[in-house]
Amino acid sequence: GVDTDCGGEYQSNAIKALKQGLITEADIDRALINMFTIRMKLGEFDPAPKVPYSGIKPNVINDPSHNELAMEIATKTPVLLKNEKSTTTGEKVLPFNPKNIQKIAVLGPHADKIELGDYSGPVEDSLQSTPLDGIRQFIDDHGFDIEVVHAEGGNTESRNDFFTPTGFRTVDTNGAITEYDATNYVDAADGLITASRFGRTMIRGIKDGDWVAYSGVNMTNLDSLIIDFNIATNGGSVEIRVDAPTGNIIAGTTVETDKEGNFFGRSDTFPLKVNTLGITGPRDLYFVFREPETPATDKATLDVAKSADVAILFVGTDQSTGREESDRFSLKLPGNQEELIKAVAEVNPNTIVVMQTMGMVEVEGFKNDPNIPGMIFTGYNGQAQGIAMAKILFGEVNPGGKTPLTWYKSVNDLPDFNDYHLRKGPENNGR
Repeated sequence: GVDTDCGGEYQSNAIKALKQGLITEADIDRALINMFTIRMKLGEFDPAPKVPYSGIKPNVINDPSHNELAMEIATKTPVLLKNEKSTTTGEKVLPFNPKNIQKIAVLGPHADKIELGDYSGPVEDSLQSTPLDGIRQFIDDHGFDIEVVHAEGGNTESRNDFFTPTGFRTVDTNGAITEYDATNYVDAADGLITASRFGRTMIRGIKDGDWVAYSGVNMTNLDSLIIDFNIATNGGSVEIRVDAPTGNIIAGTTVETDKEGNFFGRSDTFPLKVNTLGITGPRDLYFVFREPETPATDKATLDVAKSADVAILFVGTDQSTGREESDRFSLKLPGNQEELIKAVAEVNPNTIVVMQTMGMVEVEGFKNDPNIPGMIFTGYNGQAQGIAMAKILFGEVNPGGKTPLTWYKSVNDLPDFNDYHLRKGPENNGR
């Protein structure tokens, strides 16, 4: 078991469990002894002079040795996934040969961005570097005659779990209202789940074309629907269909809001006028969800990519993709990044994809593209990520990292989210 909880579960339930005979006072004592033993070993109850930690001074922050360690880690972490010959030079595309390059295009939503991930402390500006900063600095430091051009060209907006209905109401022509819990559906598309976040249960993992069904909704004299949404990404839509996910549409709306929220989303209410098409009586209603439109890669970005000898795409995830209490429901690169990769590769045969992500992502759509001879993966690579990547790209250091996880072709290859069988058995594959 677990002796402590980051939250209020024990405080709220321990005495109830004790009174119901589910645990004993000895169980509580054992948990307390374990916790206080650790605290005592750490010196929490000792006089400060006896505790080594009390002697740590603020000047240890940004100690040069720490910055050197950050650089060492950032150069040793990245993983070389692909390195093939350039169709224009006949040499391996990595490391770059400065003699063959007059212009480099640095592209993508992570090109001029530092992603440190959850629970990372702030870093002084002088100690951190974006990939764009790092490449420019490396070229200047070595006196290379190489022009660097930059365009973002993409975004990391979520394309799954972009919104979720939390409840809805039907209103008939007489004004009578019937309320429904959106999580109490009778059927749903594969992959959807209901999950609780801070005491609020919602449908999670919605992606394009998913649906949920509600039975016995009275269509007689139905005038309108009022749907409550929690919205992470504007621009998706919902279609209300009858009897099947492909049934007749009786209502629909684009799901957008200008209300403020937090990283879990924004709450808003959407009234929908219903056209019953003459349908009456209790029927099954299907809410069918459509993802926000993916913007095409802009011509200016493609012009920049086409003008360069080498195009480096910095793509990945960020805290809008996933974080504590907000797991990913897709392994695809968020936003329009995959479309950006394919579009750039069409105009530049020396396209390098550098992925900085919170874990593996689907690469089936572009990994075998002959115009993408180089691919690198890294996790969130710390304060020195920009300069470190420049050193790798130009061959000052080798990317010696190894993949710490399995790269699945698709999220559909993973076990069901709710399957907790750890050991392989006759009816499950285990973990």
